[in-house]
Amino acid sequence: MEKKKFIIIYSLFLVISLYFVDQILEINYFLKVLFKIILILLSFIIGKQYNLSFKFLKFKHIKNYKIGLLISLFTFFIIFIGFMILKEFMDLTILKNEFLNKYQLDGFKFFIASFYLIFINSFIEEYFFRGFIFLNLENKKFSNLFSSFIFAIYHISNFQNWFTNYFMLIIPLIGLIIGGMIFNYLSTINKDIYNSYIPHMLADLSIVIIGYFLIIY
Repeated sequence: MEKKKFIIIYSLFLVISLYFVDQILEINYFLKVLFKIILILLSFIIGKQYNLSFKFLKFKHIKNYKIGLLISLFTFFIIFIGFMILKEFMDLTILKNEFLNKYQLDGFKFFIASFYLIFINSFIEEYFFRGFIFLNLENKKFSNLFSSFIFAIYHISNFQNWFTNYFMLIIPLIGLIIGGMIFNYLSTINKDIYNSYIPHMLADLSIVIIGYFLIIY
């Protein structure tokens, strides 16, 4: 199997598997995280056999990430603005129920999950969508569209039940596709994932803050 086919097939396999685990099996949050980490590690191990490059993991001097730091401020606030616009179309009771009952993220577990989401999960996603997929596919027009689209589809299970009108799902999906393309561009600056990892962390931080006041506070 050639490198391109492997990347596409494995990407689809990962997204479908995680959706099945989350929405069909409905396992708790920490088992879901463990399953995701296993799939990510497998992508690295098997990817080596297909001669994928993992040079994007090498961190350069901090001065190379000024753009990522500037974009971070934008992504931090755009999440808040987006939430304020969309919350009228969201069922916040279902959102709270998912966190407290489905994922059992109450009390101290919420803060453990928050640390994971901000620092580790954002890194995993940048590794996979920007590094494993985007930077390894040679046709950049295709890789930009494919990685951004699959990045958006990957997140569907997180918010598909939050909206009272399913048509409204289109808005966050489009936002994620555009966000994926912006992150892709940032990853081309140094041919690594850290210019996109920094704003991704800030985006997840804003989600954690919103979640705290909606669910815990």
